[in-house]
Amino acid sequence: MRKIKIKFMPYEVFRKRKLSQIFNELKDSTILLIDAKLSAQEEAKIIEETMKKVSGKFSGIELSSLEMHDGDMATHFDKIKNILLETITGKKRGMTIMGPAKIVRKIEKDPEDLLLYM
Repeated sequence: MRKIKIKFMPYEVFRKRKLSQIFNELKDSTILLIDAKLSAQEEAKIIEETMKKVSGKFSGIELSSLEMHDGDMATHFDKIKNILLETITGKKRGMTIMGPAKIVRKIEKDPEDLLLYM
């Protein structure tokens, strides 16, 4: 039976890591949960690098991000505060799941949640 690991990773740690380190973890049957929504550029870079690494031993990854939205009750101040924090830190509220395709069959995205099929 294959051991599967789930690793919770702060976005700040993710940004400091090289993609080769991330891929080594994914190849080692690890599912990564990142505490932020990745930008479109970050996702594109990961997908681009994944395509280069696909082989008989590595079938690729499944990746999906979920962005947190403020409800209708949020004040204008809260929205401005979130925009400023995103601009300063580069971190969008939300989460990202990334896992090897040999383990994660698919990730379904709903506006409010992610469903991981293994």
